[in-house]
Amino acid sequence: MFPFFKKEEIGQAIGLDIGSSSIKVVQLRREKEKIILDTYGEIALGPYGGMQVGQAVHLGEEKTIEAINDVLKEAKITARNAVVAIDPSSAYVSLVKVPKVDDNELKTMMPLEARKYIPVPLSEVQMDWWHIPTTINIGKEERMVNVVLAAVSNDTMTAYDRIIQKVGFKNVEYEIHGYSIIRSCSPQTQGMILYVDIGAQYTTLSLVYQNTVLDMHVISRGSQDSTIQLSKALSIAIETAEDTKRTFGYLGDSSNLYIKDVMQLSSYPLFGEVARLSLMFERKYNQNIEGIILSGGGARVPGVLDAYNQTVHIAGRIATPFEQIDVPPFLHEMIERIGPTYAVAVGCALKKLVP
Repeated sequence: MFPFFKKEEIGQAIGLDIGSSSIKVVQLRREKEKIILDTYGEIALGPYGGMQVGQAVHLGEEKTIEAINDVLKEAKITARNAVVAIDPSSAYVSLVKVPKVDDNELKTMMPLEARKYIPVPLSEVQMDWWHIPTTINIGKEERMVNVVLAAVSNDTMTAYDRIIQKVGFKNVEYEIHGYSIIRSCSPQTQGMILYVDIGAQYTTLSLVYQNTVLDMHVISRGSQDSTIQLSKALSIAIETAEDTKRTFGYLGDSSNLYIKDVMQLSSYPLFGEVARLSLMFERKYNQNIEGIILSGGGARVPGVLDAYNQTVHIAGRIATPFEQIDVPPFLHEMIERIGPTYAVAVGCALKKLVP
């Protein structure tokens, strides 16, 4: 079994999300039946790689450790029990059909079946699988059952282990980040939901049915694309373009209507792909997607739902991962604004605290 699915009784927990343009951390604690926000923090990675805030950057191990230690210090993190999100571009998750056999036979069968789906030798990955709930009736073949297959490369896990050991966390667990988002943003529905996590460089789609991840897909587009388009169209520096995007977003600025036009045009490739994949998922699983939940830094851009609604015709909303957490009143306004960015980190921390 992956370490992703182990549970422990712990009073305080950290959720750590190492993204392409920033690192997010949340510290939560449990007091009886309440989950309380202790502290949170985010740090941009661009400056650690000689780039601007908001830009995606590939840092080496030492720089990544430096950035993690900096955000832990700035956020005044005190706990050491942690759950760390795994970069979805390094993971594989999909539903597969296998013959209906008992569990012992399935253990023998799955490595053979997995070779059909995982494009690298199985010796190079950590792999797990689990039955979907019997209430999910996808596929009508009586002799076949649906199993979710997940895999992460050994190199990825080794790299995470080295970094986390040097940071000094304890009782560390890892989790593919689609599962973290479900935990922090699960809607009150048993239908099919698509989670769209918009990062700077990538956007991850996690298809969920009755709180089970059925499929994941990574799109090589993110909110950084809008920044680059603004920079080119307005002939302004990347730093200025990022500030413009965060301030005016898809709503634009009355003093410069061109900003809205550029932002809207930059959104079509991303949301067009979301629309295409939504239709593909509905056909593949013969189920209608009831709603789409947007998270990540890209979901914080002003007017993002306006841009989304012009291209995607499935009801969408912004993620609210702090809804089930007790937040100090003076932070309510801030948390509402930044909440989508912390969907993964919050979900990771909740893994330690929620049975």
